[in-house]
Amino acid sequence: MEAIEQKKKLPWKKRISLKGALVVTTLACVAAGFLLCTAEFFFLGSLHNWIYETYVTPYLPDTSEYFYTDSGDKTRIYLHAVLPKAYIDPTTGESFPIEEYDAVCFIPEGLPRFFYKYPGPISVLLCTVTAMLFFVLDAFWFFRWKVKKPLAVLSTASEKIARNDLDFTISPPSGDELGRLCSSFEKMRSSLEENNRTLWRAMEERRQLNSAFAHDLRTPLTVLRGYSDYLSEGLPTGKILPEKAAETVAVMHRSLLRLQRYVEGMSSLQKLEDISPQKKEVTFSQLAAHLQETGKILQSGLCLSFSSSGAGNLFLDEELVLQVFENLMSNSLRYAAKNIWVTLKAEKTFLTLLVADDGPGFSKEGLKRAVQPYFRCETTQKDEHLGLGLFICRLLCEKHGGRLLLENRPQGGAKLTAVFSVSM
Repeated sequence: MEAIEQKKKLPWKKRISLKGALVVTTLACVAAGFLLCTAEFFFLGSLHNWIYETYVTPYLPDTSEYFYTDSGDKTRIYLHAVLPKAYIDPTTGESFPIEEYDAVCFIPEGLPRFFYKYPGPISVLLCTVTAMLFFVLDAFWFFRWKVKKPLAVLSTASEKIARNDLDFTISPPSGDELGRLCSSFEKMRSSLEENNRTLWRAMEERRQLNSAFAHDLRTPLTVLRGYSDYLSEGLPTGKILPEKAAETVAVMHRSLLRLQRYVEGMSSLQKLEDISPQKKEVTFSQLAAHLQETGKILQSGLCLSFSSSGAGNLFLDEELVLQVFENLMSNSLRYAAKNIWVTLKAEKTFLTLLVADDGPGFSKEGLKRAVQPYFRCETTQKDEHLGLGLFICRLLCEKHGGRLLLENRPQGGAKLTAVFSVSM
């Protein structure tokens, strides 16, 4: 609808289709060519009469002993003699010329005689040249009007896209078929730019993920290396008591388990990055019931308040939404003091899932970095969790055409809002 309204605002010269423009230019050129051919015929006729009157007519009104008359069609000239030299028909008394001449003989050689002698071929030649001229004019006019500018726009856009330069926009120069082709090019350019940005973000996230993974692996690896050196040096000499050796082995075992969790977390993240939402129709009431049931299972002795507003069918991946909800609930369960509030709302083409708690809320650094992989706030550095929950939530929300928002409640505590696109 918006494209149609924009097309109506264009002047008629830009709205008219290619077929309509070709009809307009052709009819205009045919009309102009017809008028020019008519003018040429008129000019040639006038030239023919002028040559006759200039070179032939002076011989006609002669009162001498001999005089000339024309045949009426200006092709023949008759020489008459004053009686009695002229032949007279005895029956009718009609006088006949004693000699007959071609009118061309009275016209001097050169262009005057040429134009007088060949008016028909000259007219055909002029009409042919005029038709060819207006045919070329029609093609040139149509090209300048409807083809030249869109072709230049598309050519420039193609060259920039070939150089991987997508930082530009394509403005359709008209509302015709080529204008719509320019609009399609703009959509393609926009999609390519968005895909490039998505790819760049994915590469940047992968780089950050690998950096965070390497950073967090450094501590358990350092512990394992230190204790392995300690055991390899102390056990052969008998300087390490059995109790101390057992304690060292236990620390090494915990570090190994921590390494295992990191590796498993990294593997699960790589699998999540390859996930594509499998959307299908789900009723809002059914989704709300599943989320409320899951919340009751996870509330772990805390007070859970669940509210929802919406109706009808939604087009989404229910398993993905449930996975995000479980991660958000796990985060709130870790920090909530007594209460957790869950709000589910469906409006237009988006589904909003809000999870809030009465815990300490996010720190300034947490608001900026909590959605990054392996981030843990200072109060939870010794927790078993890897700091991947909110990163996974953000990743899944974006794959579902939405986003994840982090805030602090004015009354205290954290507020997490997951938004999902539920359009077809």
